[in-house]
Amino acid sequence: MRGKTLTFFYVLICFLIILSSILFCINYFTKPKYKKIEKKKERKEVIEYKANQTIRVRFHNTGEIVAMDINDYLRGVVPSEMSPSYNIEALKAQALVARTYTYNKMETLAEGDDADICDDFAHCQAYYPKEKLFEIWKNKGYDEDTINEFWYKVNLAVVSTQNEVITYNNKLIKAFFHASSPGKTEDISQIWGGESFDYLVSVESNEMEDYENRTSTVEIRYEDFFNTLRENKQISEFITLEDIKVCNINEMTISGRVKNIKIGEETVSAEKLRTLFGLKSTNFTIDRNDEKLVFNVIGYGHGVGMSQVGAYTYADLGMDYKEIVKHYYKGVEVIKLDTND
Repeated sequence: MRGKTLTFFYVLICFLIILSSILFCINYFTKPKYKKIEKKKERKEVIEYKANQTIRVRFHNTGEIVAMDINDYLRGVVPSEMSPSYNIEALKAQALVARTYTYNKMETLAEGDDADICDDFAHCQAYYPKEKLFEIWKNKGYDEDTINEFWYKVNLAVVSTQNEVITYNNKLIKAFFHASSPGKTEDISQIWGGESFDYLVSVESNEMEDYENRTSTVEIRYEDFFNTLRENKQISEFITLEDIKVCNINEMTISGRVKNIKIGEETVSAEKLRTLFGLKSTNFTIDRNDEKLVFNVIGYGHGVGMSQVGAYTYADLGMDYKEIVKHYYKGVEVIKLDTND
């Protein structure tokens, strides 16, 4: 009898151990996972949601292709493209625009069969992983509390716009964006070969005046200007150095930017000048002295789509992220993707 009793207790103990293990596993794998961020006495929690979508990112420096969750990718894009010090509604607008831009790239197979998008801001969107972002912010002199606050805002921007994209006539838009367009953005038909989209037209862009890159100046020696244009086949052999010295703005765009300049009897697109000579935008005037051309530039970027400084300004004026997006992309809708697909 005593042996049977011991056996019974032994089996019961084993059963309870197994049951406890099962309950622990269920609780661990089903409860939401939180990343806790502390700022002074305030405690904030960021749910690290995971979407079903995995994307393939090509790193342009190494050529390596890394598969990652789209939310992890966007957490690296948003603060790489926009300062995390910006108003949260501006950051949400950036997250929504970046997600739409990414899905459009995937839909059109813009990176070919091997990758969906790359990390080069000049070709796709800038992307840095969390560790690199923290290093950058630390090197800029931000303390730990501020860095944690930045990361909290980035997570909030991505999570609160979860699965949302921008459409026009039920199709993903080409969600172009840029840094700054004081006054007006550009109509896409005015650059890049004249392709036209009804939602990418010139709109008012109210922007704060203390943005550090609102104005800039670029000085280029006449000889350097001439040689660079010749090397890049932007002028013919008939153009002389004297023609360069008297070049002038020839045509303006809808928004008031420079469309092209005239050199002798030939024209060169302002967008080409922007990329060749590092002009921050095509909104410029030209001065000259004895040795150089002087470009006085307003704004930063190609000018098409959402202005990031404008998004910051409108957010501070009380607009939410959807209102900001609908201001810069005319006639669009913000929809939520069906996650059951």
